[in-house]
Amino acid sequence: MKFFSYSSKGFSTASKLLFIIWVSFSMMACEWGDQIKSLVQPNPDDFAVLFSDTATVQLSTVLTDSSFTGAPSRLLVGRYIDPYFGKIQTASFFQPTTQTAITVPVAAEYDSLVLSLTYDNYTYGDTTKQLNLSVHKVLADILDKDAYYNTNSTAFEETPLGKVKINPTPRTTKRLIIKLSDVLGKDIFERGKTNLITSNEDWINLVKGILIKGGASDNGAVIGFRSDLVYLQLHYRIPDVDGVKKDSSVFRSSASYNQILADRSGTIVAKLPANQRVAIPSAQTGNMSFIQAGLGIMTRIDLPSVRNLRFTKYSVANRAFLRITPKQFSVTDQLKAPPQIYVFRCNKNNEFYLGGDGFPLALTNLSTQQPVAISANYTVDVINNKQYYLLDLSSYVTELLTSETGDVGGLLLRTSAFNSGSNRPSTTYPSADTEFTNGLNRLVIGDQKSSDPGVKLELYYTTVKVE
Repeated sequence: MKFFSYSSKGFSTASKLLFIIWVSFSMMACEWGDQIKSLVQPNPDDFAVLFSDTATVQLSTVLTDSSFTGAPSRLLVGRYIDPYFGKIQTASFFQPTTQTAITVPVAAEYDSLVLSLTYDNYTYGDTTKQLNLSVHKVLADILDKDAYYNTNSTAFEETPLGKVKINPTPRTTKRLIIKLSDVLGKDIFERGKTNLITSNEDWINLVKGILIKGGASDNGAVIGFRSDLVYLQLHYRIPDVDGVKKDSSVFRSSASYNQILADRSGTIVAKLPANQRVAIPSAQTGNMSFIQAGLGIMTRIDLPSVRNLRFTKYSVANRAFLRITPKQFSVTDQLKAPPQIYVFRCNKNNEFYLGGDGFPLALTNLSTQQPVAISANYTVDVINNKQYYLLDLSSYVTELLTSETGDVGGLLLRTSAFNSGSNRPSTTYPSADTEFTNGLNRLVIGDQKSSDPGVKLELYYTTVKVE
């Protein structure tokens, strides 16, 4: 972009106003490296660039009806108690399968049946506390349903196939091995020796699926495991003239989903309506709003007072930033803040506006009509002891000011983008296999009436003196 010379002589108030509007839009469209040849402004004394951080920012909390948790890349297992969000319990259902007939040598001797899980280094909660994990046999074919959500369940045997007590060490240990029932193991072994498992259908009739879950009274952490590296393994020994040779049959997972449940009774968010069309104002939740992945909790942002700038003569907004600071002491080493938060457009019923590609609409640059950065990183300012996110809302504020009615919808904050940029995008399930459905990171934000306010709209605008 290039700016050319203009003379200030003879500029009327209206001309000055048009000039700064032009400059504002031009600057929004600039990219690094653009050349500015020469810009002679009107008399600088005719302009004043002002700053305000007193605009009203309304916060409310929205709970989605349910979160799509089918076909995840991460299995979530465990339980912890959150002081704001209550008791969080996760479990993973998956279906091991075989691509070929299972054959076991006639001379083989049974050894063991194990479940092998590979950590993916994700944890949420206190990993120093013990978890009581149990493995159960599922009684229905997972593939009987097309889609799974966080509140879904599949019937399973109450008596576990195996149990283990662990202090999770995902950063020092690669895998977790859980020994399973010898009754099931020997049944699979004998069927393999007599060629009774000739297809995956035969296998599914025997083992329709596996459930792994945490103890009902645990208060530790939720642990992440790679869904592509979970499998059952049947071990056996084969006598040989040179000794004993070990071998195994492996049954890898081909379908899975996470169950993520919350008992919010007794918490500040106990009365969150399970209806996305209803946003509960922060005044009804202790002057706080909330974001939580996994359970589909989002914060809605509205800026009802920004349009008052329309009544300030000869003023034009330049830039606008939303600064969000987590509630003091709500972020800990165990209950971490989201690495990023993302902002999307929504209507009065908290339904996402959709773009031309069918995915929820992010903010756009008004000059180029291209999406702007829709996320903000969690910034830790060690020198000033501050933690915050900074979202650029310039295009949204400009639209608020230029709209005839001001009905441009609100903004929803969440912990991840949608899957439009992934290798398996889905407009039917746009949140599938994203951090918002594969994790539990959460954020607590104090509103402007809180004793610890955590939200400000930082607005820069230019005014023209009237002669």
